[in-house]
Amino acid sequence: MVPLDAPLIVALLPLPITVAVAVIDGRRRIIPNRLNLALLGLGLAVAAGRAPDAVPLALARALATAGLAFAALWAVRAAHGRLRGRVGLGLGDVKFVAAAAPWTGLSGLPWMILAASVLALAVLAVAALAGRHVDGATRLPFGPFLVVGLHAELLAQAFRDLS
Repeated sequence: MVPLDAPLIVALLPLPITVAVAVIDGRRRIIPNRLNLALLGLGLAVAAGRAPDAVPLALARALATAGLAFAALWAVRAAHGRLRGRVGLGLGDVKFVAAAAPWTGLSGLPWMILAASVLALAVLAVAALAGRHVDGATRLPFGPFLVVGLHAELLAQAFRDLS
């Protein structure tokens, strides 16, 4: 049994799933639904374990958080598609953010996405400095960056909890 009052351990719990997400998305540009479902399921289990006296409420909150995150990112994806005429954010990425939401909470999602975006931009900047052609049409799998963003936010939350 994992002690759910140990924030650093909880922050590392999804690591086997997220490493698989990063590797598969990095190689094949797809995040398998089964990995997103595993991340969501484990997040729901952690939410339930943190509130043993109010499991139904904890699960409802975690599912609502995932649903809101999915709706928000799906709307961003759709708006970008309409404005630019092409998909800029994969549906697997949208599902990953939704699956990560019970882990971070709604307040942690912007920080997760910011960390992922800054890292992705840094990688593109390094590629450009190395002489690779980088423009608005450059494709980059975002899953590995979302994974780093998720763990950065989980570790930040863990350190805040330890303070």
